[in-house]
Amino acid sequence: MTARGSAGRDEKVAAFRALHQRPGIFVIPNPWDAGSAKILTALGFEALATTSAGYAFSAHPTGRSKSRAPSRGREAPPSAG
Repeated sequence: MTARGSAGRDEKVAAFRALHQRPGIFVIPNPWDAGSAKILTALGFEALATTSAGYAFSAHPTGRSKSRAPSRGREAPPSAG
């Protein structure tokens, strides 16, 4: 193991690869937020995908997105459109 902890990473990579190599199909759900991730884990899914859109919509439920301009710790005002 290196100082960065690669043994743990290597084990995770091997476990994820094994999911793909089993007979049958491999279903990997894409949870919307932390709550749905907990539900999917409780249902027995061994791996979960990630979604940037799911996070964005859960973090900004009004549908407004953050500006790409640096905010310096504050939100950009909503657009007039």
